[in-house]
Parts: sequence; structure tokens; C-alpha cells
Amino acid sequence: MNDVIDRLARLTPSPTTSTADDADADLRRGHRALSRRRIKRAALGGAALTLAVGGAFSGIALTSGNDGAPTVQAADNVRLVDYDGTQMPGFTVAKVPEGFVLQGSDQYVLAVARPDDDTTVSDFRDKIVVTLETTASGAQDPANTTVGGQPATLVTTPDGATMLKYAYNDFTVVIQMWSTIHLTDEQLVEFAEGVEVTADAKPSVG
Repeated sequence: MNDVIDRLARLTPSPTTSTADDADADLRRGHRALSRRRIKRAALGGAALTLAVGGAFSGIALTSGNDGAPTVQAADNVRLVDYDGTQMPGFTVAKVPEGFVLQGSDQYVLAVARPDDDTTVSDFRDKIVVTLETTASGAQDPANTTVGGQPATLVTTPDGATMLKYAYNDFTVVIQMWSTIHLTDEQLVEFAEGVEVTADAKPSVG
């Protein structure tokens, strides 16, 4: 019996003694694991913030200005491009909004519209229209811009359209841009500076 007890005693491992070095090593491993978890959480949070910011600004395009600083421009703004198609009686144009065409003219009205617009030229919705008026007497809106260096008036109509008026010989050229066409005021002036009134043009009546 004593022989069996002695054998069992020899099989029991002797307890190990933890040293200060072992404790320090365990502490370092714990710090590293905590740091990894914090880095992972920060990375996930940053990705979510990037998605949220990207969604908030999905309708805005960032471009660089002349000084390299970013400038904000609405994504649905259109460019003016040179017009090289057939001109219409009454008015000629040098530029049109990109993707637009000269829809037609009846000597009183020139309509600039999208190619799939099948309305008549007298329907001003979703178009830029050019007309000629006799210069009216009495109070006029004060000039607040210029066209070709000459005084011009740029106003917003009650229905949200933009209207540009300027003198031409004994008449007044009136250019109206519907609110669904997103040219800037400067672009509308640039469009006007490319408009020429021909001998076929007639002032509107009434």
C-alpha cells in the first residue's frame, strides 16, 4: 500500500511559482487585445460616418477652384455649348444648354427645348424662350446686370422662372428661362450675349 501511495505522490506535478515577469507578460497581452478591439470599433465607426456623409452630399459635386480650394456645384446644373445646327427665323443663337435644341420659331418666339418636347413654341414650360417687345414707357425695373456691356434687368417671376430684359435698338429683348432649366444667372447672360435679332423678328403684341 505504501508503495502505491509513493508512486501516486511522484505522479502529482509540483506547483509552479508565478514570477513577476509572467505577470507583466500577461498584462501586456491584455493591453494588446484591448487595443485591437478599440481600433476595430473605430474603423467600423469611421466607415459608417463616411457612408452617412456620402449619402448626405449625393446631390452635390465637389470641384476645385482656380486656387485649388474645393467649390460646391449642384449636380444637376447644365453647361452651355456651342450651337452648330440650323438657325430659326427671327433670332439666331451662339450657345444652347447641353442636350437642348432649337424647337422652333414663329418670328415672335424662339423656343429652346429638350429634343423630346412635343409642345408648341407658344408653350413656355420647361424651355428658354426669346421674344421681342416694344419698349414700354413708364417705370421699369432697375438694371442689375449687363448683356454685352449694356444695362439689363434680371428678375424672378412669380411662377419661379428667370427673366432677362435688355434694350435692342428700339425694342426690348426678353429671355425667359423656366425654373426646371438649371442655368446660373451668369450662364443665362452668356446665352443672351450669343442671341442676334434678325430682320424677321417681330415684337409680340399684348
